Amino acid sequence: MSTQAAGEGRIREEIKGEGVPEAKRTKGIRTRLVIAPTLLALVALVWWADRQWGQGRFSAAVLALLSLVGIHEYVHMMRSGGFPIGRRYLLGAALVLHGGAFFFTTWESLDTELYLPILATVVLVFTMALRSLTRTRMEEGLEEMGSTLLGFVWLAWPMFFAQGLAMRNLGALLFVVVISKFGDIGAYLVGVSLGRRKLIPHVSPGKSIEGAIGGLLTSCLVGFFLWNPLVGEVHISWMGIIGLSILINLTTQIGDLVESLVKRRCRVKDSSTMLPEHGGVLDLIDSLLFSVPAFFFVFVRLT
Repeated sequence: MSTQAAGEGRIREEIKGEGVPEAKRTKGIRTRLVIAPTLLALVALVWWADRQWGQGRFSAAVLALLSLVGIHEYVHMMRSGGFPIGRRYLLGAALVLHGGAFFFTTWESLDTELYLPILATVVLVFTMALRSLTRTRMEEGLEEMGSTLLGFVWLAWPMFFAQGLAMRNLGALLFVVVISKFGDIGAYLVGVSLGRRKLIPHVSPGKSIEGAIGGLLTSCLVGFFLWNPLVGEVHISWMGIIGLSILINLTTQIGDLVESLVKRRCRVKDSSTMLPEHGGVLDLIDSLLFSVPAFFFVFVRLT
């Protein structure tokens, strides 16, 4: 049996709910309960260092690194799925974008800061368009342009805004990350223990409606108690806090599902095997790819 056929077989088993022994599921829960708090502790450590010395720049550097590793995994996934992609062009544009975030002394006005991602995207489109006109790339030029631009807008843009949020209000960034991750944890635990009805089985067979509701409630609960300690200088009502928590959780779940869609199309289970039971870096940051931009622009409006 070929590797592709074997992968498709595993995917079909996942959709049916087969091939997942109870012992393996229990081990998976234990692993997640160890890794998730560890990652949150590392986030808290970087946040503390930034509050002492970095003024958000340590966090911005970590976000840039996560983005570049995630883009590398995305390139590998797309190529394994048979899609042409301009790896060097995508990574080069992302490096320019994330490096450029450090040249802004403030992210308060949001005027010149937005020129960089727009300009970088225009240059990337132009470059890939010229590349697609060459005889050697003519047959796959449009596909290569599309997959390259998808990676830049889907991955690099949100992490650029995450960098901006770190340097604008570090507590607000931590709020988004914690709400997103606790929503993930709540959805996983509720889904494993109570999940019966599949949410979107053809995209992500492991997610249930019960888990989605559990994650939403977890995000609202955590958000209600964490807003004042983290972003207390921004005064909004408790209904506003709940509304922001709902926004973060819904966009978190959509981000997770979109990444699952890409993985299923590329016939891979995880973006990589870097993190046990979590997959790769892209599997780790997928929950931020829509939640950070959504929260970022609402937060800018609030402040």
